[in-house]
Amino acid sequence: MDFRKLKYYRHNSLILVASSDQQLLSTISEVAAAEKYNCTIAHDGECAWQLILQMKPAIILADWTMPDVSGLALCHRTKSNLERPDLVAIYFILIVEAFNYRQRQIGFETGVDEFIGNPIDPSELRTRLRAGLRASALMQSLTWTNQRLLAQNDLLEALALSDPLTKVLSKEAFAKVIPKMTNQFRGYGSYKSYSCLSILIINIDRFHETVQDYGESIGDEAIKAIAGRLAHSCMANSLIYRYGLNEFVCVTPHHDTSDSESLANSLLASIRSHPIAVSSGLLFPLTISIGAVVISLESHDLDNLDSDSSFSKLVSFAEKSLERSQKAGGDRAFIERL
Repeated sequence: MDFRKLKYYRHNSLILVASSDQQLLSTISEVAAAEKYNCTIAHDGECAWQLILQMKPAIILADWTMPDVSGLALCHRTKSNLERPDLVAIYFILIVEAFNYRQRQIGFETGVDEFIGNPIDPSELRTRLRAGLRASALMQSLTWTNQRLLAQNDLLEALALSDPLTKVLSKEAFAKVIPKMTNQFRGYGSYKSYSCLSILIINIDRFHETVQDYGESIGDEAIKAIAGRLAHSCMANSLIYRYGLNEFVCVTPHHDTSDSESLANSLLASIRSHPIAVSSGLLFPLTISIGAVVISLESHDLDNLDSDSSFSKLVSFAEKSLERSQKAGGDRAFIERL
């Protein structure tokens, strides 16, 4: 893994500490503060479990001796949760009695990744956390890649359904995949745990002016570069399609409706953050506009997705949201929730 990315991951990943022992929490908090880690605390197991589901921390540091849900039980919930495979990648450190080897044996069998003895040695804790963040970063990278491959293989039957210029999926692929996509969201395959679906239509702002000033070949290079950034910045289970000359569609299942807003902001930032470079040496500070629709995947909503025409209505809603983004000046997203 690239060192710069690992450094970013280290200081922007969440460490969840679960314990009711105030002395223990004080020691861990001092180390976390000194190392500038992003850290949050849960004083009981049930609270920790809710935070795990909501925030998906990179590391869980849990006390075996919590009264309501022990650290061992918390590990079992996390590592064996078939409905949330994304939780399996979390690095789990269990706090045990310093010389209780029976606890360690049971912990390994349950899925614990590492142990640390109580009372905690601050220098050992620093080492465990650094190793845990490295392992978590690598696991997240592998999980992201694997999920992306699964998503592509699950929904596509032919590699030929890609756009020749950008190498993302084509508009024809978007039309052909709709029937299979709606079946997936009825509860089959790797998508059954998701609760909503977002459709984002992405348009390159002021692209026609760029083509008029610099020519079609420069425009093609810009489109290709932007497609690469979008594909890199979307979620692991997103599917990116080229929808028009300078338009793309991003279809993504989510666990929560708020995830769609985070995705849209990430895509906006990926284009805004650096100018687009082309072979002639020119740099173009381009931006994009996004129009989106988010639909809940409850049973009555899925009935409305049975036909191509109904799915096209969702696309139409997203197109109207895109018009609002463009009229407001571009470089922004409007999201309609159904």
